[in-house]
Amino acid sequence: MTPTRHAVLTADVRVSETFDRVLVVPRAAEEGHHLLGLLREQLPGVHLRRCADGASAPAHEAGILLDVGKTAGLELRWTEEARLFAENRRRARQVHGDLLAQVGAILAGGKDEARRRLIGVGGLNVLDDHQWVNVAVMTVPDSYGACIFDEQGSGKTVTFIFGHDVLVSRDQVDFALIVAPKSMVSEWPCDYERFKHDLYKVRVVAGSRKEKGAAIGSGADVLVTNFETAVSMEAELRALLRRYRGRCVLVVDESFFIKNLDAKRTRALRRLREWCGRAFVLCGTPAPNAPDDLVQQFSIVDFGLTFEGAALPEDRDKARQVVQEAIEQRGVFVRHLKSAVLPNLPSKRFQRVMLALEPQQQRLYAGALSDLIVDLRAADDSAFRRRLGSFLARRSALTQICSNPASVVEDYAEVPAKLKALDTLLEELICRRKEKVVLWSFYTASIQAIVDRYCAYGPIRYDGTVSDVSARREGVRQFQEDDQAMLFVANPAAAGAGLNLHRARFAIYESMSNQAAHYLQSLDRIHRRGQTRDVEYLVLLCNATIEVDEYERLVNKEQAAQQLLGDVVEPPVTRQSMLQEAITCIRRIGERVP
Repeated sequence: MTPTRHAVLTADVRVSETFDRVLVVPRAAEEGHHLLGLLREQLPGVHLRRCADGASAPAHEAGILLDVGKTAGLELRWTEEARLFAENRRRARQVHGDLLAQVGAILAGGKDEARRRLIGVGGLNVLDDHQWVNVAVMTVPDSYGACIFDEQGSGKTVTFIFGHDVLVSRDQVDFALIVAPKSMVSEWPCDYERFKHDLYKVRVVAGSRKEKGAAIGSGADVLVTNFETAVSMEAELRALLRRYRGRCVLVVDESFFIKNLDAKRTRALRRLREWCGRAFVLCGTPAPNAPDDLVQQFSIVDFGLTFEGAALPEDRDKARQVVQEAIEQRGVFVRHLKSAVLPNLPSKRFQRVMLALEPQQQRLYAGALSDLIVDLRAADDSAFRRRLGSFLARRSALTQICSNPASVVEDYAEVPAKLKALDTLLEELICRRKEKVVLWSFYTASIQAIVDRYCAYGPIRYDGTVSDVSARREGVRQFQEDDQAMLFVANPAAAGAGLNLHRARFAIYESMSNQAAHYLQSLDRIHRRGQTRDVEYLVLLCNATIEVDEYERLVNKEQAAQQLLGDVVEPPVTRQSMLQEAITCIRRIGERVP
């Protein structure tokens, strides 16, 4: 029996859970095919498709649905979120071409063009030339935002503070929401105070849920919070942003934290972004793991315009080419390197300190490596995939043995090779040369051993065991200002981003994360604005071990970053690649391959 057709088919429009499509759902479930036909009649050329609930259209074409009327017997009932979703993308498409042209003109004209566009704006004389350019880019009229990818240590925070001030003075923005890593949240209020004094009411959203709610409702001009709070307090933040009716700006600091679409933080920020007229992402290392790390960062700003229709191949070299072409042709971004904008910044030098494992340490390493080879050979590819987490943990244990076997072996008694090396290095640098030292280590047990062993140097600890934000901030201040605090011991995963440690010119890597972002960010804690002396990095590596290969990968990623805005990762780990790596390592130390 044919369903009865009403004179007007009514359908609801909402946003998909994945935030990449709009769904058009008929009030009567049996009308799905009829709905799709009506939509195709009114919207020829739109990529509509049938779905379980009705029909759907890709996000970048959502704006076209706003023009659907009742003339063809169809009435669309929009949720508030869906209408805003469509309007944002239609507006972005309308201004995109002009915005690209204006940003291009600013970049081509440099500070002279920026000054022309910022005539009448006071207080900008404290800025460097590239910061003038950034402020001009951030304040282009009718813009939806931009990606500020200046190299770390070049002053991106300051850039936004002045850009925000210009937008407020032009009566275009009333409120700013800044989302940053935990280690950097407390720096934003200090920088606002430093450059704008008490002009803006800045509040940090932190503490208990009640305290966070009070901060959100405080009437602040600027709210600063971390990624985790942006997820847990999303509803409250969204309600606040909604009241400003687009006259607010979202800032995502160290935006490589939102490179993964499936992450809760990325989805929460994408939803919050819908209520903000402008968005800016700030990051010096925006693509630390793969070319497609850039996709979500651009999409937060431009609602997906840069990568609209871009299919990324699985092959990383081909994907890199697609990403590079997309951002060069359609991306609204700024990239300044320190070598260009801070020409007086001192040089940096790297030295690999190669060490021999201690006897017991050597036996433990060789035994763990041999066992790994045996089990990799015994597993087929299917078993390897099922047990990948276990194999990766055992591989990580090899680098922990290189650092300090005590973290994985209870009865380890000797002093490991790296602690012996540190005895000599710290004696030379701290005691004889009177130099402060930043010492990076990735493992909690190793950090504890270092802090205990070198207590005479007044070590400041900065890792996951120090969770209090005020304690972390005080530790940085103490290292920078107190002549008795000669050693800063930190995990690059916790302290790699945002900190200013330029009182030291020496950094030692006892062990490190295999994440390029952690490594690249940590390098710039001492090599940044304010540093007046050449800096040196000493990387401790155990001869003929897996960590030599790990470090080589990080170096290769850093070099490859010049081809794109970030780093390029190696192909995914496979059973064969891990087996071959382990065999190569065991042959280096002269052990028999099992």
